[in-house]
Amino acid sequence: MAVRIDIDALRDAAGAEVCAAADRLTASGQPTEVLPVGGGASGVVHEVGRPPYEVWVGVTADGFTAECDCTAETDCTAETDLCAHAVALTAAALAEGFAWSSTATPQSDPAVDPRVAELTVLARGLPARRLAALVAEWAATDPVWEGALRAQAGQPAPRTAVELDGD
Repeated sequence: MAVRIDIDALRDAAGAEVCAAADRLTASGQPTEVLPVGGGASGVVHEVGRPPYEVWVGVTADGFTAECDCTAETDCTAETDLCAHAVALTAAALAEGFAWSSTATPQSDPAVDPRVAELTVLARGLPARRLAALVAEWAATDPVWEGALRAQAGQPAPRTAVELDGD
């Protein structure tokens, strides 16, 4: 069975309401970057007044499939797996001529250390503000954590004492 991968197929799969919300995200410049991950497209979508959502979209024999952080916090998902964030990401990927893989693997599928998986489930159960405060506390006491946090947020690492002394 052939799967059509174009903007019309995306709009047909997502529906008018989800596409309208995705168009608003696209008009505001979201997502800013599309990256290849697991045979699909990955990116972060920022909405005013909401936390950033990490999104992954792939194409399988059944059509578009997506994972988005929003599903745990909002009623963003439609009758399909495609939320506005996933549609905005997919539309951006299609506009960039993204090369889709027929063996797309969602980010949640790869084998993960069981301890990391357990702690991920635990962390997902925390309110976002509490989790953010916990990460910030660790980052404030550990330069490696701070560097990793800043890298994930797209910010430069702070200057070290040696760098500051050299000025």
